[in-house]
Amino acid sequence: MRSILAATLSTALATVGACAPAATAAIPTQCTPAVNDRLARLIAEQHDGAVDNVMVCGTTIAPSRPQRRGPHGAHQLIPLRVPVAGDGRFALVEVVTNDDLDGRVTAPRGATVIAYGQYFRTSDRQRPFVAGVHDVHCATHRGADNGWVVVNGTKYPQNGC
Repeated sequence: MRSILAATLSTALATVGACAPAATAAIPTQCTPAVNDRLARLIAEQHDGAVDNVMVCGTTIAPSRPQRRGPHGAHQLIPLRVPVAGDGRFALVEVVTNDDLDGRVTAPRGATVIAYGQYFRTSDRQRPFVAGVHDVHCATHRGADNGWVVVNGTKYPQNGC
């Protein structure tokens, strides 16, 4: 009896200690500067490290374009004009999707895009974009919620997490 109790307790502790599933943020119903508030603060402080669980919304300024396949797969680059203040200011931000993890996500010029993933500060060679959001797929590392991207009402990854 004692060994059964010990085995049950060990199993319960192992289950409680296991990683909890990643959260999934709700999709906003409108694209407003409030949606981009956290992103706007990161841009304003010129934050130079990755930050998980950041939302962005905006309108594409050009069609998405493919990025050459690299060690992490093929990617699509989605260029956005993002409202960052209630006074009409905007920022140029790039959403980067991963064809292997999100499915091939494309967007025409003028599309409404909302994404949730990991913020990164762009390099000089990525100008005029001041920031980017990638990892817009199911969580692949601790601390990250499940990411996603919505283009004109269609959510990716389409199979969910």
